[in-house]
Amino acid sequence: MKNKGQEFEKLFSQFRRFILINIQKFDLPKKGIDPEDILQEVKIKLWKLIENEKNIANLPSYIKKIINSSIIDYLRRRRRDEELITKEKEVKISEKEEIYNRDRLEIEEARTILYDALECLIESRRQVVKLFLLNMTLEEISVILKQTKDKTRNLLYRGLNDLKKILKERGFDCED
Repeated sequence: MKNKGQEFEKLFSQFRRFILINIQKFDLPKKGIDPEDILQEVKIKLWKLIENEKNIANLPSYIKKIINSSIIDYLRRRRRDEELITKEKEVKISEKEEIYNRDRLEIEEARTILYDALECLIESRRQVVKLFLLNMTLEEISVILKQTKDKTRNLLYRGLNDLKKILKERGFDCED
């Protein structure tokens, strides 16, 4: 084993510069690839070459093929990983979209039921409740409708109670 380790070290030190130059010519950082990753792949393949005791006639040419195949293998793995990630994202998006659409439909349905229930209120109470549902204060509603604050409060409370009864009859629990 020590002999193979020494053989590997000798081979690698002999072709180190050649390997680095051939890796650098691909300008891997621009492609988002760390040249060290490719160098590691090449080292592994060289180790396997020595371990299997292959006899190669033209070693520089063979090493160049190792470099090229290592880069191609790396790119294929990365593309496959990116495709998996993209598919996972698409699944997550479709799940979220389904939940969003379901929630949106429920909100639209609730809104329609609320508007229908509001239309069942008597006019004076309906005006006050609608303005209240638009986040207006009692004072603002009183000014808009030109009535006293007490009358506005009375119409609002009665209107809200009527609205709760109507919604309860239609299957909505208004206590929450």
